[in-house]
Amino acid sequence: MTKSLHVMRLPVSFPLVVIRLIVAGAALMLTIPFASTHAQGVNTDAGTLHSSLRAQLVGSWRLVSRESRRENGEVEADAGLSTLPLGVLIYDQSGHVAAQLSRRNRTVNLFNSECSAAAELKGTPDTAQTVLGYDAYFGTYTLNEKDGIVTHHLEAAVWPGDIGKSIDRHFTISGDQLTITFNTTTKDGVKVTRTLIWERWK
Repeated sequence: MTKSLHVMRLPVSFPLVVIRLIVAGAALMLTIPFASTHAQGVNTDAGTLHSSLRAQLVGSWRLVSRESRRENGEVEADAGLSTLPLGVLIYDQSGHVAAQLSRRNRTVNLFNSECSAAAELKGTPDTAQTVLGYDAYFGTYTLNEKDGIVTHHLEAAVWPGDIGKSIDRHFTISGDQLTITFNTTTKDGVKVTRTLIWERWK
């Protein structure tokens, strides 16, 4: 035995425009829940990605290697910080950054040989400068997740000419390894691509 379906019948005289509004409203009510659920899913995924990327970057990092290469692939020596300086890089959850790099085996004799050179520094817009074998600054950072760029906004630095700069750093993270690359120009005018590899400091 089959059950008959009850269909709402509108009077023949019912205005056509009202009927169309009723039909359109019903269709809209069916669409809203789906659209809302879909939008919430997209926002949640984006938020998870953002949180995950920031969470991976936040922490203390110790320098493993630092290398500068010319456009022809040749390695460019760095007398200021040496081949493998000591280094630490710190990002916190509030958006603050601090970086310090030091030439190994620094002594007070640097004042005799390098003070005049420090006074003649011109600086470059894309990186901080080394003074007496030391490079340090702190400030805030912002993330460009799409392009994989972290920008350091320098509030203070060893070399006063670096204060107020915003320097971009391309970065990738694989487990406990952070790789940072950027293009710059040495004090001698040589264009190089600099790569720094850091490991999470535990």
